[in-house]
Amino acid sequence: IIIIPFAIFFGVLAGYFGGFIDDVILYIYTTLSSIPGVLLIVAFMLIFGTAGYQGGLVTEDVLLFGFFVPTDRLFWLCVIMGITFWTDLCRIIRGEALKLRELEYIQAAHAFGVTDIRIMARHIVPNLMHLVLITMALQFSSLVLAEAILSYIGIGVGPETGSWGNMINTARLELSREPVVWWSL
Repeated sequence: IIIIPFAIFFGVLAGYFGGFIDDVILYIYTTLSSIPGVLLIVAFMLIFGTAGYQGGLVTEDVLLFGFFVPTDRLFWLCVIMGITFWTDLCRIIRGEALKLRELEYIQAAHAFGVTDIRIMARHIVPNLMHLVLITMALQFSSLVLAEAILSYIGIGVGPETGSWGNMINTARLELSREPVVWWSL
C-alpha cells in the first residue's frame, strides 16, 4: 500500500514532465536502488524498532509526538519496505508515462487546453494501472521473502507475531531436539 502512491506519483511526474523534474526523481530512485534493500531495512529496524526484543535505539518516550508513532514492529517493517521497494515500480511507470505523453490523444488534450494535472489524472494514470497490478503481484512475493528473512534473523517482526520467518525459525529449533520434528519445517 505504501509503495503504490509513491511510485505512481514520482513515476508519472518524471515521465510526463521530463527535464529537470525527471532528472531529480531519477537521481533519487537511482540512489535508493543502489543501497541494498535488506541492509537499509536492517539499519532502520535496529534504529526505529520498539524497545524489547531486538529493540531499537529510539523509543516511544524519546519522540516528540509519541502518540503518532505505533509501537508495532510489523508497522515499522511495512513502512521501511515501502520506502525501499517503490523504486522498481517507479522506473516502470516512468517509462510508460514517457511513452503515453507522446500519444495523439494526450496532444489533443493539450490542444484543447486541458491542464496537466487533469491529463495525468484522467489519461495517464488509468493507462498505467495494468502495470501497477502486474508489478505488485510479482513484487509481493519478494516482500514476503524479505520479511521472512528478517524475522528469521530476529530483526523483522517480534516473536509474538505470526510470520513465515518466525515459523521457519521455530521449525529449525524443532529439528535440534530428540525426537526430530521435521514436518513443521
